[in-house]
This record gives sequence, C-alpha cells and structure tokens, in this order.
Amino acid sequence: MALMYKHEKNNQWFWFERYMTYANGLLPEAMLCAYTTTYDEEYRIIALESFDFLLSIILSEDKIKVISNKGWLMKDSFNHLQIGGEQPIDVAYTILALERFYTVFKKDLYKQKMKIAFNWFLGANHLNQIVYNPRTGGCYDGLEETHVNLNQGAESSISYLLSRLAICRILESDKGNYIYAIPSSVLIIDDIEIS
Repeated sequence: MALMYKHEKNNQWFWFERYMTYANGLLPEAMLCAYTTTYDEEYRIIALESFDFLLSIILSEDKIKVISNKGWLMKDSFNHLQIGGEQPIDVAYTILALERFYTVFKKDLYKQKMKIAFNWFLGANHLNQIVYNPRTGGCYDGLEETHVNLNQGAESSISYLLSRLAICRILESDKGNYIYAIPSSVLIIDDIEIS
C-alpha cells in the first residue's frame, strides 16, 4: 500500500489510487494500524497525509459530504463532488478512522470532525434531513440529490450503530460533553444525552 501511495502521490493528490471511491477512511486507518504495529515512520507520514487529504475533500466546518457512488472522485478532476449518492457506510468508516486517529494522536481536531461527521446521520447534510430513523432504530440507505433513500438496509443500520458506539466511546472519555441538536428528538444512551 505504501508503494501504491508513493506512485500516485503528487503535490496536489495524496492518495493510494488515481481515484477515490468507497469506504475511503479505511486506507489511512490501515496505514495508521501499520504504524502502531511496526513504528515505521513512513507509515505514520502516509497515514497522516492521506487522511488529512481525505478530510480536506469531504469535511467542511459544519458538514461532511462523502464521495458519491454516482461518480467516483478522479485524480484529474477532484475539485468537484457530485451531489447525492452518499451512503451511511462511508460516513461510518470516516468516523471510525477519526476515532482511531484521535486515540493515537490525541488531537481534539479529530474529535470535533468526528462529531461533525456523526451529525450527518442527524440532519447536518446537504438535504438537512435526518438519516437515522428514531422510530425504528434503523438508518435510511443514504442521500440522493433531492431526497433521502427511505430503504433501511442492515448495512446502513449497522453503519449508524458503529458510528454511535464510536461517538459514545469518545463522549464517555469526556463525560458531560454533548454533540448537537437532533431535529425534534433527544437520544439517551445510558446516562449520556445526545441532544
């Protein structure tokens, strides 16, 4: 993976392939795991460079917008993200990677970005619509350009639950911190209120 990264990387593109597709957070996280196992400095540098690059593309100050499954992000034209085609699993992989980076490097920036990403499920997305369904406990299958995909598949629900567990682990380590507003409802997990 390190060889692929070095082959594709240039002064504007810090990624492992000529395109970004799906579950992108896994690749920098894998490099971070390689670093924490081997302490090879090259792995740490690649993990940080590639993850910072990914985050610069998909995260703004208050929202995450993952790569659309309608058209992958290409090395030659990566300044434009398509609208719609956002899937919960991609948001979840980003959150899990942010949790690992926060655990290893203890940078509050990762924790803040984790909260921003989690809020995608709660309505902080381009449609301003909740993706988590508090009535069923499931999760819708994603965001299209103009609407929420109302299917509630197992992959999407598991993605939401994994994301929520990651947020709860971080909140538990910072007792008393809350995330942001959930439209018209409050979730309670044990004694932690996510409002």
